[in-house]
This record gives sequence, structure tokens and C-alpha cells, in this order.
Amino acid sequence: MITVIFTCFNRREKTLQCMKSLSGGNKDLAFRYVIVDDNSTDGTYEALEDLKRSGMTIDVLRGTGNLFWAGGMRKGIAYAKENTDSDYYLLVNDDVDFMPEAISKMIQTLQDKKLGYQKDTVLVGPMCDKNGTFSYGGIRYQNGIHYAEVKPSDEERRCDSFNMNCLLLPKHVFMEIPNFDEHYIHSLADFDYGLEMKRRGIPMYVYHEYVGVCPDNDLKGGWSDTSLSRLERLKKKESIKGAPFKPWFYFLKKNFGWTQALLHGFTPYVRIMLGK
Repeated sequence: MITVIFTCFNRREKTLQCMKSLSGGNKDLAFRYVIVDDNSTDGTYEALEDLKRSGMTIDVLRGTGNLFWAGGMRKGIAYAKENTDSDYYLLVNDDVDFMPEAISKMIQTLQDKKLGYQKDTVLVGPMCDKNGTFSYGGIRYQNGIHYAEVKPSDEERRCDSFNMNCLLLPKHVFMEIPNFDEHYIHSLADFDYGLEMKRRGIPMYVYHEYVGVCPDNDLKGGWSDTSLSRLERLKKKESIKGAPFKPWFYFLKKNFGWTQALLHGFTPYVRIMLGK
């Protein structure tokens, strides 16, 4: 039994395709879904209820529209900890189109004693775009807050944290690790979650194959877009889906200490002022 946890908002077709690719592409697994719908208005909630009535095991939780990604995942994780009992837990983004048998293969890898994975090993499922180019996966810190992406083709695939597009956890690890830190509203919660695992000595590895298609976010129109005015960039940076100061500074201080927080907490503003 695999409990899948994700949050969704107003992308009905992507949400349904994600579920179809999981349940339809891994016939040997039994899936239970814990889904937080953050008050979608495009029929997502109704479609999920239809799937539930058709026989799929789904717990649909409603949000207010103000949970955003971190808040929605926090709500789903809390519910799953209290109300589910599965062999594995799979935390995903609902815009991933999973490749056939991807999750089955990941579980087989963890269970293959010849490979020597510890029983508390966590696997990160790497993503690519439609052209097969890496988009999301694990990260390994190299110098302060600077990190390198860990790709499925790398010889060394152990990582320090991850983008949570696909994260497979054994039951005891999922239950042990604290829920998302409440300081995060949208982004950074997954990086923080992984760094908490690292502090606890839980091994994390990037799986050796791409497990799904999920194009990288386009930076155009975001706060890093140098074609925008300084004022526009500043407004986008401080928006919930940007890089607002308080959670960013908190993330740095919590995971890297005061020196790094003071050194890098204000760097985005410098970049904006310099037009970089």
C-alpha cells in the first residue's frame, strides 16, 4: 500500500493525469490518495469526488484558497500521519506525468538487498522535460548555501535535499520526520524538509532513472526576470509565490546559521537594484 499525498489548485486536467499515470502505470501497487484541494473553482474537487465514488481510495481535504503549496502539503501530511497506515508514502506535485512502472521500480530498488540500501533510505524521483532534459531532482550543497543538482546519470547520487516533485519514504521515516515547518507558506518547505532528514542521518538518494515529466518553471515574468522594472521585480519577489524576505531569512538562519542569513538574506535586493 502506497499513500500518495499532494495538494492541488485549479489545474484539473494535470491533477487527473498525474493520478492516472500513478494508478494506471503501477498495476502491482495499491494506492491511497490524500489530496488537499485548496478551494479550486475549475471542477477539480468535483472530479476527485467522482473518482472516489467510482472506487478509488481517496481522502479529499478542502482548503480555504490561502493554503498555497506548503500549507496544503502540511495539511495533507498531518492528516496522513493520523489516519493512514501504509508501507510507503509518496509525496508528489500534481503536475507530474509519471512514467510507466516508475514507482514500482523505485520500491523494487529499495527492497533489493543486493543494492545495499539501508531500511530508512529515501528515494528522490528525478524529473525531465518533454525533451528528456533534467528539470527537478536532488541537490547537494557544496559551499555555504550554494548547491549542485544531483541528476540520475551522476555516479554519486546521494543528496542533501530535494525538489519534492516525487519523494518516496518508508513508513517509519515518514512518521518520524516532523511535518513541514509552519514558517513556510509556499516555497522552501521541501528543501527544509530534506535538510531535517539530513540532520537526522537519514540517507537520501536520487533514483537512477527519470520517473516523470515535469517541465522546469519558466523564470520569465518572475522576480529574476531582468526585463522587468526594479519595482515590478521587487513586488514579485515579496509575493507569496516569489521569495518573500521572512521565510527566506528564516530558512537561511535555521539551516545555515546567522552569518549566512545576514550575508545572503539581502542578496536578492542587491541583485534587483543592480539589474542582475
